[in-house]
Amino acid sequence: MQNGGNLVILINPSASSGRGLRIWKKVKKELDARGVPYRKHVLKAPGEATLLVRDLTKDLQEDCHLLVLGGDGTLNEVLNGIRDFKHTILSCLQTGSGNDFARNVGVEKDVKKALDQLLDHPMEAALDYGEIHADDHPARKFLISCGCGYDADICEEVSRSKLKKVLNKVGLGKLVYVMIGVKQIFTRTDANARLYLDGKEEINVPHLFFLVGMNHPKEGGGVPFCPDADATDGIMDLCLVRNMPKWKLMLGVILVYFKKHLIFKNITCHTCKTMRLVCDKPQWVHLDGETPYQAKEVLWVSKGKLRFRK
Repeated sequence: MQNGGNLVILINPSASSGRGLRIWKKVKKELDARGVPYRKHVLKAPGEATLLVRDLTKDLQEDCHLLVLGGDGTLNEVLNGIRDFKHTILSCLQTGSGNDFARNVGVEKDVKKALDQLLDHPMEAALDYGEIHADDHPARKFLISCGCGYDADICEEVSRSKLKKVLNKVGLGKLVYVMIGVKQIFTRTDANARLYLDGKEEINVPHLFFLVGMNHPKEGGGVPFCPDADATDGIMDLCLVRNMPKWKLMLGVILVYFKKHLIFKNITCHTCKTMRLVCDKPQWVHLDGETPYQAKEVLWVSKGKLRFRK
């Protein structure tokens, strides 16, 4: 590995109910056997990764390579801490329960295979990341997707679910998204909204079910809401669902796993550089599966490029 001395490993010990630490033991054994120099940080609290990465990527004169052993939420924290995108390289292993980012970019599920590729045959790409501005909250970046409505409601409930921890222990963590997703169809309250694409096109959105801006095709445990999304094209893909009866929503949620959800006229995909949603009442907002707040007005922006290596 080039510039091995600048490898920094960030470990979330609580990722996927302790899987982060188990993976770290395998990674440490391999790196030590190869004589690869590195620094490690075991994360202890939410938000710590952002503060740490801010310090690590300040005033860089050479590349800093961050290897994240954590889930999509940890990766989002890391992204929001990067100061110097030119000299920062991001890598990850499949460590969380959803692993949407790792799977979207083709990181091997097998830890040894993924690490062998990173060390022996690394491949680097410039990936898109986005940024949102919501009400009076500080701007936040997102790596995979940022959604408002149904998918954010799921993420918010999953974050409080004790069932997720139970299922993670038996390797079925993704099932909690499906179970809560079905529940939310029948329990959530829709909002009415207006959507503006690239500051020009206005779309009326009665009974907003959800809107998501995506850099990658899949989110929420592998759901391909935007199957044609390309994380290298500098354009954001979005999926909009509005004004549908619950039985059609249920069918749409099933069909999305087969990439057939667009047969419904009220489920549409679009592309843009910016989009602004104005709702008549606050909606939960998620960034890469994390739900920091509710907001009535949200602006998505395709922001820039991130160096990713696998």
